Amino acid sequence: MGWNFLLQHKKTTKNPMIEAILFKFQSFRNRLFQLFDYRSGATMDLIDAVSAEITASSVVKVSLSELFRRKYSSLTDVLNSLFRTNLKVPPTVKGRQQQTLKITQLLAEECAPGPQEKGFALFAIDCTANPRIYAKKITDRTAVHAPNHIPGQKPITVGHEYSVLVHLPNQAMDQELHWVIPLSVRRVESNQIGSQVGLAQLDEISNQTVFRSCFCVSVSDAAYSTKGWAIGIKKWPHVVHIARMRRNRKLYRMPHCGSKTRCGRPRIYGEELLLKCPPQPDLEETTTITTRKGRVYQVLLERWNNVIMQGSQEERTHEHPFDLLRVTVTDQKGKPVYRRPLWAMIAGVRRRDLSSKDAYISYGRRYDIEHFFRFGKQRLGLVNSQTCETRHEENWHWIGLLAYNMLFHARQLTRPVTYPWEKRKVHAITATERPSQVQRDYGRIIRGIGSPAPIPKPRGKSSGRPLGYNSGERPDCPLIRKSVKKGDQESAEQNSVTQDKKSPARAKFRQPKKQYRRVRRIWSKKRPIPIRC
Repeated sequence: MGWNFLLQHKKTTKNPMIEAILFKFQSFRNRLFQLFDYRSGATMDLIDAVSAEITASSVVKVSLSELFRRKYSSLTDVLNSLFRTNLKVPPTVKGRQQQTLKITQLLAEECAPGPQEKGFALFAIDCTANPRIYAKKITDRTAVHAPNHIPGQKPITVGHEYSVLVHLPNQAMDQELHWVIPLSVRRVESNQIGSQVGLAQLDEISNQTVFRSCFCVSVSDAAYSTKGWAIGIKKWPHVVHIARMRRNRKLYRMPHCGSKTRCGRPRIYGEELLLKCPPQPDLEETTTITTRKGRVYQVLLERWNNVIMQGSQEERTHEHPFDLLRVTVTDQKGKPVYRRPLWAMIAGVRRRDLSSKDAYISYGRRYDIEHFFRFGKQRLGLVNSQTCETRHEENWHWIGLLAYNMLFHARQLTRPVTYPWEKRKVHAITATERPSQVQRDYGRIIRGIGSPAPIPKPRGKSSGRPLGYNSGERPDCPLIRKSVKKGDQESAEQNSVTQDKKSPARAKFRQPKKQYRRVRRIWSKKRPIPIRC
């Protein structure tokens, strides 16, 4: 049925390559369907509906899709049953991670490079915000980073933050169309840092999936060039990390062998390396790049080996050196294209296996994850969930992640779909492989190949809640502020109490002043004061 449907709509002859792509896509969907313990049919329908529905402005409107063969009440049932092994017992954090790891392993198997492919597996890690400004009933809400283009306002919002790890495919066509393959998403709790959560995700992908036998490279922004990453990345010999560094960082060279001060232990830090005026680099390379508009730029790559950052007694970063890369881009006239050069760190045991040019090109592909964030929020509704359950919100992000994977695996089965008001009729295969174009034609593909989910059967109306039942009102959850820590606040209060005992005058000064009511004058200044009897 599926092959005849595709033949009828694509108007082609039987092609072995299309047959292989179709078989792989159906096999992937069947294996994913088997991983859901409860409400597997409704979950699969919801993933297909999110993948195909373009105009849904809210989560409940997704139930109006033709691919969602159930009622809108099944949406809450899916979000409540996802990643659960027992419906009577609430899921634990460890049990949830075990269930999500199974899906991550399946997604990694579908995108892992073959044994004949050369090169390395490239990943990108970043955090994105889910604003929940008016959700007073949801737990663990705090101030998170969110870009704000209004001048004079801080780039923050109130809500949750999610750390996402994606795989950047090696195919040239996928790179040109900015495709990514999201593998893992986790919520950053209020007592966590996004870079720490990203490090745990990279540990899971590089050591517990098929990528454990590959040479892995991760790219990220300046938030991931911290001491924890410099120390943690050395635990995995097959992983190299590339992150942008701010130009005000204080770095050092490794001390020379046998260097020792006049007295005491040997030196830990060598010569100071200032990024404003760095010394002569250890390696220097020049290459050229051509933009999409045909402009040719000269790229100067300067590399310093064995650089360390200042640490502490707990974080001994002087034992974990990395390489420092500076990228300067100039045009044909020798003028700099960007105002400032790019500084990046290359950390890992096998960092020398990665050339400066490969590191620069790999970091340039980091921005593809921003395309996924934009598409996911605008077309897949990642931030449309207004639930008051934090766990349901996390499950909704996983639904969006799986929906994007469905679009990626179905990209080679699409045909051009144009709206009546579009003047340019695009008929090229390469133009239909964009995420937005695949989403237009996704409904036809699923109706043709079918779904592993069974046809729903009506169960009748439930008895509902008993008469007079009152569930009560949900309590308001406080907004967690990271600026004032609990220990610091208690110590500050204790210090203020002890100071008040020592100096009573200061305690008297701290007491609030009495508020006197100002009497309104009812006569003019020149008029004499009336004589009272």
